[in-house]
Amino acid sequence: MSSSPQTALWVDATTLTPGETPDALAYLRSSAASYLVVRHDQLAEWQPIDRLKTALLVGAGDESLAEQIATDERIHMVIARTPADLPVARALAGQRGVGARCEIVDGDTMNEAADLSGEVDVVLAVFADETNIPLELLLAKAQSTRTDVVKQLLNTAEAHTVAGVLESGPAGLMVSAEHLSAVDLVTQVVKEHGQIRKDLVELEVLRAEPIGMGHRGCIDTTTLFGEDEGMIIGSTSSGGILVCAEVHYLPYMKLRPFRVNAGAVHSYVFGAEDTAYISDLEAGERAHAVAADGTFREVGIGRIKTEVRPLRLIEARHGDVTVNVILQDDWHVRVMGGDGKPKNLTDVTPGSTLLGLVTEPGRHVGIKVSEHIDEH
Repeated sequence: MSSSPQTALWVDATTLTPGETPDALAYLRSSAASYLVVRHDQLAEWQPIDRLKTALLVGAGDESLAEQIATDERIHMVIARTPADLPVARALAGQRGVGARCEIVDGDTMNEAADLSGEVDVVLAVFADETNIPLELLLAKAQSTRTDVVKQLLNTAEAHTVAGVLESGPAGLMVSAEHLSAVDLVTQVVKEHGQIRKDLVELEVLRAEPIGMGHRGCIDTTTLFGEDEGMIIGSTSSGGILVCAEVHYLPYMKLRPFRVNAGAVHSYVFGAEDTAYISDLEAGERAHAVAADGTFREVGIGRIKTEVRPLRLIEARHGDVTVNVILQDDWHVRVMGGDGKPKNLTDVTPGSTLLGLVTEPGRHVGIKVSEHIDEH
């Protein structure tokens, strides 16, 4: 399972009146928007910037604009007002990308939009209802094609749900420039669902030994982990080791691909920004799955399962930073080797290499603080 790609924020300015256009476009220059959809008559008000691409909405009757559009370097893509306007959009686009705006109100219009998969670069999907079932169908049809699906939000409350549809969500979310406050709200959602990558490092194991009984917690999530995924777990804020999810062969029991056997209950669970104690996590909270390439993706917590088990201490070093993790002492617990392949915990010995995260130490309630904190 791969991590979610970055979701683009689109802004539809085509509903603005001439009087509203200048101020709105000026605001959008400093926003986090990636694409701006405009009418041709609004281009006179638009001074482009490199990071914000411009998509021009066209339809029947705009054929006379061909010469102007052909020489306007501000236009990155041409969008048909309806699927029926695609011939016009293609004729005006030249070598630029082509898309279509699709209003989806029933099965027929749903099929019409789905049939554009592989035929256009982007489908701007405008759904009449809040249900995500039609969006799921459209995403399924578009996957493995060149077509990106962008969902126009009916309201900002939809953003969190829509961004996670079919794991990766649509390629973009679109809001109306009539409601500029929504741009900032949806920007935060886009950020949360975007791809976060950190540099994992190779750690040399210094100690690997049983330390007796203790309470360990399994973190059961509301997602399924990939074969190269787990969570970063450690005893100190200086970092931790990538502990694999239960997705690898077990001879005596079924796999639990939603679970990380995360170790002693005092341990930190490292997220993209903050940390949490295993014992503090509760159903409904959020944590991060981590892949061997350092990609972090947000996951939901379903429960924490705590039991008394024999424990094993693994201590490892990268440069002058030492980290440790205390895990259930059993071979079926896996940690990620320095080569990116899972290792049975009982096969880890001094000199082995593991994959982990090294951070600047010092945290208070899970947040990095600038003070001296000694942990050992």
